[in-house]
Amino acid sequence: MLDSPDDLVPADAPGDLRRLAAYWIARAAGRRMPCFEDIDPVDLPWALSRLFVVRAMDGGADFEYRLAGQEIYERHGGSIVGKRAGDLFRPAGAAAILARWRRVVTEPAACYTYAQHPTNAGQRMPGYRVVLPVGPADGPADHMVGMTVYAKSAAIPVLQAETEIIDLRWVSLRDRA
Repeated sequence: MLDSPDDLVPADAPGDLRRLAAYWIARAAGRRMPCFEDIDPVDLPWALSRLFVVRAMDGGADFEYRLAGQEIYERHGGSIVGKRAGDLFRPAGAAAILARWRRVVTEPAACYTYAQHPTNAGQRMPGYRVVLPVGPADGPADHMVGMTVYAKSAAIPVLQAETEIIDLRWVSLRDRA
């Protein structure tokens, strides 16, 4: 169960990830997860540029971005709304992302990752991410809300290179009624 942001997000991670997890917990209001209608990006002006919302399609067979903030737009060189992981990443990277997202919606579970992303400058840039399920209390998750925080850097991640996951954490939500 995710009762506190500290259950998922490590102490040394960016504080805004903990803040998003706290918002999600408050919106869940004691339920396993909040409903899609409970999440209002307008409530999150401090996160909006880094926020993304993904819709689960066919029970998690595939996923489509419904919302992606300005920093995400800039990192991808354009809008990713309406796109799928397979449209944006190499097959191995897309498969890894889809496997995590499927667990988020089917278990359901909350996910935290810390990764090193290759950049156009040949360096590796730290990126921290939280992905949280959203869906009706009596059904499976049908969306995910997440946020990525990159270390301050002028370098842009190279989307065609492999990302190295350093820390991957899960909190199962299936025990919550």
